[in-house]
Amino acid sequence: MDEASGNTPIEGRRVQLTIDAYVQRATEEGFAHFGYNGAAVILDPRSGEVLSFTSLPAFNPNQFAGGIEAAEWNSLRTNDLKPMQNRALQGRYSPGSTFKIAVAAAALEEGVATPDFRVFCPGGGTFYGRFYQCHLKGGHGSVDMRHALEKSCNTYFYTLGKMLEVDRIHKWSSLLGLGERSGIDLPGELKGLVGSTEWKRQTLGERWYPGDTISVSIGQGYVNVTPISLAVMMMTVANGGTRYTPHVVKAVDEGNGWQPVPAPPPQSVVKMKDSTVSALHEGLWMVVNAAGTGGRARMPGFNVAGKTGTAQVISLQGAKVAKGKMDVRDHGWFVFFAPHDKPEIAGVIFAEHAEHGYLGAPIAKYAMETYFAKKEGRPLPTLQPKPVAAPIVAANQPAAGATQPATAQEGGTSAPRPAPGPRQSPIR
Repeated sequence: MDEASGNTPIEGRRVQLTIDAYVQRATEEGFAHFGYNGAAVILDPRSGEVLSFTSLPAFNPNQFAGGIEAAEWNSLRTNDLKPMQNRALQGRYSPGSTFKIAVAAAALEEGVATPDFRVFCPGGGTFYGRFYQCHLKGGHGSVDMRHALEKSCNTYFYTLGKMLEVDRIHKWSSLLGLGERSGIDLPGELKGLVGSTEWKRQTLGERWYPGDTISVSIGQGYVNVTPISLAVMMMTVANGGTRYTPHVVKAVDEGNGWQPVPAPPPQSVVKMKDSTVSALHEGLWMVVNAAGTGGRARMPGFNVAGKTGTAQVISLQGAKVAKGKMDVRDHGWFVFFAPHDKPEIAGVIFAEHAEHGYLGAPIAKYAMETYFAKKEGRPLPTLQPKPVAAPIVAANQPAAGATQPATAQEGGTSAPRPAPGPRQSPIR
């Protein structure tokens, strides 16, 4: 009997989650092992079931169970690392080069480019009377769609951005889940932003400038995303166009045994062309398995596809002012799915202040290795000691023991950013 109310207590409902405990543990162990805070969302691209969901640093919810002490509450509330922020649902960041996947999909689906469309990159390009640098000073030469994804060639995607214009980029970004809420059955999700002509007119009272599109085309400027929205994008690209609604509740027991909870309907369904799916999957496979920046996620026999990205925290000008007052190191993204020809796992690793997107790849690899080992009944993997940083070497001269070619750099920008400001040096 509840003495305060006089009511007889009843047992609460039991809930069965979609979370894979082994993949969840592997993801958390990966962040701890490599020393990063951040977020991760890993999905089943065939259904939208959430296999792993992580936001770090975290807090112990048991602190609230019996009434939290004032000192503990103030410690959580004033902590500069913001452990109470759900980064996976509420953190909004520049996507950097991961956004090139959405631009490539838009160009292919809108018919403005084919997988064989080629652009010559001499180290940048002039658009609307201004020169925009590629991240590789010497340029990538002539590249098609697959190799542009593999090498993250900015010049290629500047070109696609000019051909598409922003509203078609916005259309396909939304269909892939960027700038939209995922609809996950968890509270507090925030919406990101992919700019459009109408958005800028209504929000800022300004017209959209062509240079804005150049910045957006490589994931800078008027575009920010949540980690879960990038996981949704990879799920949707992996399965060919179905934007399933991520969900964590699988079944409920109210005292009469487990009753399955029906999966929510997809947010959108667009059957992408076979040629689009093939080009995206092959290009992203090359990022991990050829000369791209994702080599640290390579798993022989499992055909991992992925893309790295760098999220600028603050403009270089702002960083000079803020130095010593805040951590201004870039954030790192790694988005992925596997196997690339028949995907059954997809997701995102957001490594806060990691500086390089490829440094999140080993966390994704460990989670995927765990998933496939469990599925196949093999011993679960263990984490190896962290690799010693390779020395800086000249272009085209790989360092001994390097896990990927030294020439593989992550695409970034020196292009002007309407906000927070221009970056004047290439992103790794």
